[in-house]
Amino acid sequence: MKYLSEKLTQYVIDTGTVAEEFYAVYQYGFQIGLEMFSCFIVCFSIAIYLHMIPDFFISTSIFILLRSYAGGVHLNSFSACFICSVFVQTGILYFSGKYHFNMWSAWIIIVIGSLLIWNFSPVENINHRLDANEKKHCKRVTTKILVIIFLITVYCTFADINDFVSLNALTVLVVLVSQCIGMIVNSIGKKEN
Repeated sequence: MKYLSEKLTQYVIDTGTVAEEFYAVYQYGFQIGLEMFSCFIVCFSIAIYLHMIPDFFISTSIFILLRSYAGGVHLNSFSACFICSVFVQTGILYFSGKYHFNMWSAWIIIVIGSLLIWNFSPVENINHRLDANEKKHCKRVTTKILVIIFLITVYCTFADINDFVSLNALTVLVVLVSQCIGMIVNSIGKKEN
């Protein structure tokens, strides 16, 4: 990915689209974008194989939005992150296809999980600390995302789309677990430093 991102960055610099002094910024951005895109394509391919495309889009949307602003565990290499992300997304789809929370259990997970996610957010990365304004922004966006998830879950409940209520609960639970692991990793990292 790094090689391809370097080639893309050099191309946009050569065409005059970007100034040379922004090379590092664009190279990093292209690399992250390519890594995310490759992970998305692999996970989407697995969802096609499992015949779970709508489930994939719902769980991935919730997961990406919440993880982006509420935080969670961050791994130090692309390969570790890639393997973990594919494993988690596949696990969500597999579990969702085989097992379903009953309505009461799903709602309890969503309500308690959402409150805990909101309370813990944002979980910082040990390598990138947030300032007060960034924390406030992340908390505000996390709140909006949780409200939207709640409203979608209410709609799914009244529309008797129980599979998606269960899927929402599972995804919220996975994000909460990611936050808890992230907080543990950060705590260990602080003690080591």
